[in-house]
Amino acid sequence: MSRPVDVTADLTVTVESQPIAVESYTDTILVDLPSVRVGVAILRTEAGRLRPLDRTLREFDLTLAVLVDGTPVARIGTDADPQVERFAPVEFVAPGLLRAAVAAPLRFFS
Repeated sequence: MSRPVDVTADLTVTVESQPIAVESYTDTILVDLPSVRVGVAILRTEAGRLRPLDRTLREFDLTLAVLVDGTPVARIGTDADPQVERFAPVEFVAPGLLRAAVAAPLRFFS
């Protein structure tokens, strides 16, 4: 049974000296990572927590959207629709992943 809530948040979390912006004013929580590298590092260490996180988000009718430098790259929770079973419960946003991956080397050289 879903227990809908709205989340209000505007904060910055620092993980390994990297700022991660967390913002929400509705039922969607936005987590904006500074780079693909930070996202991969978090995924490697926290992959085992994804299914419990997904269950909790769905229970409260929430979605967590992951962005890299403002570009949506993944979703988990109520509005996520995983297309690849191997990566469930995460829905990856292919155009966003491509854009973030291409932009990373460009930022490095600019």
